[in-house]
Amino acid sequence: MTQTPYVPRAQEARNKAVVERYFHEVLDRKRVDLMPELIARDAVLHRPGFDVNGLDAAMQRLRAVLQDYTAFSTELAGLMAEGDMVCARVRHRTRTRPGSTFRSRAGEVTIPAEQELEWSAIVQFRLKDGKIAEEWVMRDELGMLAQLGTITVGG
Repeated sequence: MTQTPYVPRAQEARNKAVVERYFHEVLDRKRVDLMPELIARDAVLHRPGFDVNGLDAAMQRLRAVLQDYTAFSTELAGLMAEGDMVCARVRHRTRTRPGSTFRSRAGEVTIPAEQELEWSAIVQFRLKDGKIAEEWVMRDELGMLAQLGTITVGG
């Protein structure tokens, strides 16, 4: 049986602070230039339907995604750390640009007009040496597709 290495509470608190900065500074303020401070060069980001490998690819991908939004804000709740793992329950609120594309596991949807869009997600991170080494995103794509009018939910 493998024993989990001991991680001091102070390190867990620092890991949580890295994740908070990622959401509030990088995503909300669109400060992609801060990613090298927060994300490991060989990080793997598991997104719905695909993976992003490496810091450079992650920065390129995030720049492209953030261009689809005129506004982006994150509410964090339930931020927890244990060992080298941090988990966050999040709610993103955005305003899309006309003509942007929403990519989901169900396919791509072109958004014809500016629209408010919000969704919840559970995001789990593994940190190494104070940086995000791996990320897993589980988001409410069904709710997002319903808001975009591409599906109807209910009886």
